[in-house]
Amino acid sequence: MSKLYLDTGALVKLYLVEPGTEFVQNKAEMAECLPLNPLQELELRNALLAAHGRGWIDKDALSGTLENLEEDIREGYLARESPDWSLLWKRAGVLAKRHTPELLCRTLDILHVAAAEVSEADEVVTGDQRQLKLCQAIGFPVVEIVC
Repeated sequence: MSKLYLDTGALVKLYLVEPGTEFVQNKAEMAECLPLNPLQELELRNALLAAHGRGWIDKDALSGTLENLEEDIREGYLARESPDWSLLWKRAGVLAKRHTPELLCRTLDILHVAAAEVSEADEVVTGDQRQLKLCQAIGFPVVEIVC
């Protein structure tokens, strides 16, 4: 697998141990590139902060996890990308119009799928049923996280 798009729920599993972590880590190890766009990065950082706020990780663990994230970005394990936002928004609008009435997609689901397409990812990894169904509807390679 060359370029693997991890939705935020999958990205979190690279930094917090939870159901599906081993599955996502194994998939990530096989990839040549793990793109990280600003949407993913914001959601990932927010999820880590929320984990601390919920008491799932303490302040030191949060600090270490955020430090690990920064190191992964610096070392290129996560490859920061800035998508063509106007193309991404346009594609998201098309996906919404065509698929939301049937699949009841949320905006973030649509944005992640559009971002995966725009980044020319080879596959999406997600645990989100709406993203999974949207990828399947458009014929985009997708794998569901196995817990």
